Amino acid sequence: MGLFSKLKKGLGIGTAKVELVEVPSQINRNTEEVSGKVTITAKSDQKVLSVRVAVVELSTSEFNGQQREMKKDLAFVKLDGFELKENETRTLPFSIAMVSGGKVSVELFGGTLSISGGTNLSSSNSVFSPIKYQIVAVADCEGVAIDPTDAKPLAIL
Repeated sequence: MGLFSKLKKGLGIGTAKVELVEVPSQINRNTEEVSGKVTITAKSDQKVLSVRVAVVELSTSEFNGQQREMKKDLAFVKLDGFELKENETRTLPFSIAMVSGGKVSVELFGGTLSISGGTNLSSSNSVFSPIKYQIVAVADCEGVAIDPTDAKPLAIL
């Protein structure tokens, strides 16, 4: 393998393509499980160490004039690795167990604070944007700095 080929592989160029298929575009807050499939196509011989699929909460906040993007995994599943030959495709079914439908309850000072995914919180120094959700799949490929990824939007009703 030449220097240019090693550089491309290290950056994740020409390694593999990840695609989420048959995933829901929306779920109910009380959904206990999110299922679908992730398809991985090798552009060259690959050793996939693992595949991680997660339901991710995305939000941005502004604090003292600076915007920050926050990502939080609500639930995930990690699938075992395998090897692929060039142009080989493998489709893996997945099922992610969801906990309490995206709602967080915290015991605080003798009471209970409940926050659901759609809540906007604000104070004088901090402003939170509406929360968005995604299903994200990442294939951890051996020797690759930037792993192939796919994400699909998810509405939680």
